Amino acid sequence: MSKPKNWPATLPYLKAPLYGKDISPSHIQFLRTKPPNESSAIDQVPIAPASSPATETPCPRVKIQAITDRNHPAYGQFGLFAAQNIAPGELILAYLGRLHGRATTSEESDYDLWLDREMDVAVDAAGEGNEGRFVNDYRGIEGKERANARFGNVFCERWGEVCVGVWAVGGGKAKDDGKKKMKKKSEGGIKKGEEILVSYGKGFWEERRKDGDGDGDGGGEKWASRGY
Repeated sequence: MSKPKNWPATLPYLKAPLYGKDISPSHIQFLRTKPPNESSAIDQVPIAPASSPATETPCPRVKIQAITDRNHPAYGQFGLFAAQNIAPGELILAYLGRLHGRATTSEESDYDLWLDREMDVAVDAAGEGNEGRFVNDYRGIEGKERANARFGNVFCERWGEVCVGVWAVGGGKAKDDGKKKMKKKSEGGIKKGEEILVSYGKGFWEERRKDGDGDGDGGGEKWASRGY
């Protein structure tokens, strides 16, 4: 089975979502219910066609690279970088891992995200996953004032189910001095070679401060172990 370059030798690489033992028939029904193709609902889950490179494994849009900048909070570890230019608002890749419910959440995992809190489904990439598990937080990185990517659900036709996706931020409207202005087309998105960075959220960093590991800040809804 092909794996991306720099993938850890001892960590299983997933080419599809993995179901934990506590995933029930009702969970599966929820995950495999495809949203309507045309809907004006604000909370409509977008659909990634089976041909989307964002759901290929390995994903051609990204590459795992060692962090060589000594000032980077993750120096000596790895990060996820864009292998091509990524447009604002575009799906970068799916975040694969073991799907599970709240009862089997690991308090030790830094890779656990809520897929749907109401349905009690989360995805944990601590023990197995894909390139998405290498996304770092933007905090503490010189010159980075905000994340250039975010987590958000997507229905992946390749697997026929809802997954957590990693999306490029940007597009739409932005506030400027209290007034809404359209962003320039050149703003947002991620350039080839740039590190893909998200916000783990306030909940994640609050836990790290309790443990004496990290001093990040910022806000966002807490998922399972990482925040969003």
